[in-house]
Amino acid sequence: MRRPAVDPRVALAVDLALLVFVWHLAATSLDRSFLPTPWTVLVTFVSEVQGPLLTHGWASLRRVLLSVLAGSAAAAPLAVLAAESRLVDSFLSPLVYFLYPTPKIVFLPIIVFLLGLGDPSIVFLISLIVFFQVYVIVRDALARVPAATLDSMAALGGGRRHRLRYLYAPLSAAAVLTALKVSVGTSIAVLFIAEAIGNNVGLGYYIVVDQWNRFAYPKVYAGVLAIAVLGSALFGIISWLEARATRWQGAR
Repeated sequence: MRRPAVDPRVALAVDLALLVFVWHLAATSLDRSFLPTPWTVLVTFVSEVQGPLLTHGWASLRRVLLSVLAGSAAAAPLAVLAAESRLVDSFLSPLVYFLYPTPKIVFLPIIVFLLGLGDPSIVFLISLIVFFQVYVIVRDALARVPAATLDSMAALGGGRRHRLRYLYAPLSAAAVLTALKVSVGTSIAVLFIAEAIGNNVGLGYYIVVDQWNRFAYPKVYAGVLAIAVLGSALFGIISWLEARATRWQGAR
């Protein structure tokens, strides 16, 4: 793997400094209430974290974690089963690939009608996003296993149990983490919309309903910052886990 020209941490620090500089320049030049300065937002963020923002942030984090667990737990075994059984794959995969490109947010009215407003509908909706992403990536990863590898394992006496343990399990773990890294941004975006429409707690509700409607713009930006921190933290943790799960690939 080619090394980056600049340390990623240094590049991130420079990028953030430039962003804050441009933001401050725009805020002071426009002098509008809807665009507070970065310092105002930071002070508001620190103040709100000690109060309602922590409660709303925890609610959003809990929903994302539940959705990730539910979606992954449902999709990964089905993807492995599809890799093991041509019959299952021939019936299941066409349906999954047909629905995969559809934005899952369009199912929100149906889900709310069936499950009502609140956590069940939000968690189910985000679980759908995770499910399709995990199934597609895991299934494709297992489908790329060379036939020679499977033949060699069979020649050495390896059966289905050995394939699952020594081949499919490590490949699936790495593929699940890759899928989660890809889907975290979409999941956070859908979470924001769902919380703003049909809930009374969560970062989406805090930003749109609780603050935007009251024109409390510094608190709106503080909520946006909280979502950015949440998404970046999840992405960083998943990337770290993915790197550890795929160390064996670099040793091949």
